[in-house]
Amino acid sequence: MRFLPVFLDLQGASVALVGTGPAAATKLRLLQSAGARVRWYANGSGIAERAIAESAAGHAELIAADPRAADFSAFTAVVSATGDDLDDEIAARAWSHNVPVNVVDRLDLSTFIFPAIVDRGDVVVAVGTGGASPVLARRLRERIEALLPARIGDLAALMGRFRSRAAQVRDGAASLRQFWERVMDGPIGAAALGGRWREAETALARAIERSDDARAQSGVVFLVGAGPGDADLLTLRALQALQDADIIFYDELVTAEILDRARRDAERVPVGKRSGRPGIGQDAINERLADAARKGLKVVRLKGGDPFIFGRGGEELDYLRQAGIEVVVVPGVTAAIGCAAEAGLPLLFRNEATQLTFMSAQHADGVGKTDWSKYVDSKTTLVIYMGLSKAAAVRDGLIAAGRDAGTPAAVLVRGTRKDAKYLTGRLDEIAVLAAFAGEGPGLLVIGDVVARSDIWRNAAARGRESAEMAA
Repeated sequence: MRFLPVFLDLQGASVALVGTGPAAATKLRLLQSAGARVRWYANGSGIAERAIAESAAGHAELIAADPRAADFSAFTAVVSATGDDLDDEIAARAWSHNVPVNVVDRLDLSTFIFPAIVDRGDVVVAVGTGGASPVLARRLRERIEALLPARIGDLAALMGRFRSRAAQVRDGAASLRQFWERVMDGPIGAAALGGRWREAETALARAIERSDDARAQSGVVFLVGAGPGDADLLTLRALQALQDADIIFYDELVTAEILDRARRDAERVPVGKRSGRPGIGQDAINERLADAARKGLKVVRLKGGDPFIFGRGGEELDYLRQAGIEVVVVPGVTAAIGCAAEAGLPLLFRNEATQLTFMSAQHADGVGKTDWSKYVDSKTTLVIYMGLSKAAAVRDGLIAAGRDAGTPAAVLVRGTRKDAKYLTGRLDEIAVLAAFAGEGPGLLVIGDVVARSDIWRNAAARGRESAEMAA
C-alpha cells in the first residue's frame, strides 16, 4: 500500500490550486465540497472564472500572481494541474514546507492522490488504485454507489445526534455495539432509509431509554420479496437483508440462484408448499419465525414475488407484531410486473386498457364462487395468480359472464427464469395453453394488451413463416 487512506478536514482551510484547464476546475469542485477556502492561481483563465461563477459551494478566490511567490506555509494542501514544468516547481515548493501536494497525473511529484469518491453526506467511501488505474477506481465507485442506500449518510447523521445519549444510558461496549446494530438492521434503520425521519427519530429516542426492554434483546424478522425468479431482479434492500441474515425461511418458488446471494453461513430452512402437495402449515411457519427471532437472530422470511401480493405476508406481519417481534417489510418485484416486462407485455395502455386487476384463482371457497361479471370490461387487464390448474374454470366463468371469447390471452410460466415458457392465444383457448405450458409458477393474463406484447408478435411471425413454408 503506497498511499495511506486518510480523511483530511479541510473545513475553512486554505488550499492552493494551480492550473487553468478542466482538470483544475474538477479539483475545485472537490475541494469546495469539502469546505476548503481555495486560492486559485489561474492567471485570469476563462475556465477558472466560469468555474468560480458556477460554483455555489465553499469559497474560492482567483489569484493573478505567480504561485511560486506565495507563502506555501500558509496552505493546508496544494494541488497543481498545469501540465508543464511549473508542476515540478510547485511540488518542490510544497515539499520544502512539508505541505501535502497533489500533481494531477504525476505520481512521482505527489504526496497525496484523489480517490474516486462516493459521497453520502456523513458517509464517504474513497476508492483508490494507487494512481495506477483511475478508470478502474471509477468503475468500482459506480458499483459501490449502486449498493449504498441513497439516505445512508442521513442515517449516520441521525445516529450521530443520539450517540452521546445512548452511551450515557447503556454501559458496556458490547451492549452499545449490539444496540446500534439493531438500530441499523431493524425498523428504525428501515424508517430512516425510507425517508420517514420523524418516525425514525421518535423510535430511536424511545429505544435508547428502554434499555431493559426484553423486546430490544430479540432479533428482527425481515419479510423479503424475492421477485419472480431472476436473481438480478432482487432489490438492493432484499440483497442486503439476505447478506445479513442468520437464518432464512424460504418458499419453494425461491430459486437456487437467489439463495446463492445470501450469506454463506446463514441457515436455510425450506418452508414452501405447492398446490395439491403436503407441506408445512402457515401457523407452524409463524411460530418458527417468532422462535428464531426470540433467540436474537436476524431472520429472513423469503417469498417469491412480493410478500403482500398473494404471499401471506400480511398474516405473518400481524402474527409477529402481536408476538412483540420487530418486523421489516422489504417489497419485491411481483410476478405480474416482472414476467410481463420480460414478455414485452404492457399491462396498461392509454385509452385501451385503463384498469388492472390482480386476483388469485385459489380461493378458499373455490374458483366457481368468483363473481366474473366484475372483469368483463374490455378495458380491464386481468392477471390471475395460481391459475394454471383452474384455467378452464376461469375461461368458462369469464365467457359466461360476458367477456369476449376472442379476447387475447397469455400464459406465463416460470417467468424470468431460464426455463420460462410464454404462450399466447384467445380466451377460449387458455385451458389448452395452460396444459401445454407444463408445471411451475404461472400467470394467466387476459386483455387486449396481450396483442401488443412481444410474445404475441413473435407467435404471429412464426405462424406466417409456417404458412409460407407450407405454401
